[in-house]
Amino acid sequence: MPKNFKARSTFSFKKLANKLESIIVADLNVKGNRINKAIQDGIDSGKDINGKAFTKLEPTTIALGGKKPLKRTGKMSKTKKIPSKKGSLKFTLIAPTHYGAYHNTGFKQTNPKQWFYGSRVPKREWFGIPKSMHPGGSEYVKSEPERRLRIFSGWKKHG
Repeated sequence: MPKNFKARSTFSFKKLANKLESIIVADLNVKGNRINKAIQDGIDSGKDINGKAFTKLEPTTIALGGKKPLKRTGKMSKTKKIPSKKGSLKFTLIAPTHYGAYHNTGFKQTNPKQWFYGSRVPKREWFGIPKSMHPGGSEYVKSEPERRLRIFSGWKKHG
C-alpha cells in the first residue's frame, strides 16, 4: 500500500445505531398496515387470509339481511390499529368484536335465546397474518424496499 494512501469511511455504525429503533418502528408500521389492508381486502372480496373463498351464507344469515360473509353489520372491517412507537416495538391489530373470533374458528350457536339456536357457522379465517405478508409473500416483498432505503440512509455518514 502506498505511503500516502488514506482510507475514508462513507458510513457510520453509530449513526445507524442511533436510527435503528426508528427504522424498526417504521418497518413494523408499514407491515402492520399492509396486514390490516389485506384483512380488509379479504372481507371485501369474500376471501380468507389464505386466499380461499368464504363458505357461502346459510339461509338463516340471509334472512337476517346478510348478502356477503362477514359484511352483514359492517363491524368486522372496523379493526383497531395500535401502531408501533419508540419504546413499544409492536404493531397490534384488534378484532372489532368477540364475534369475529368465533367466525375465525367456526362455531355452533348455543344460545337458546337466539332464534337461530343450534345452527352452525362455518370457519372463515378472516383475521390473522395472510400468506402474502409472510416472509417471501408478495406483499411482504413489496414492503422490503422501504426498509432497505431506511437502513441505507442510516448507514450514510453525510446526509
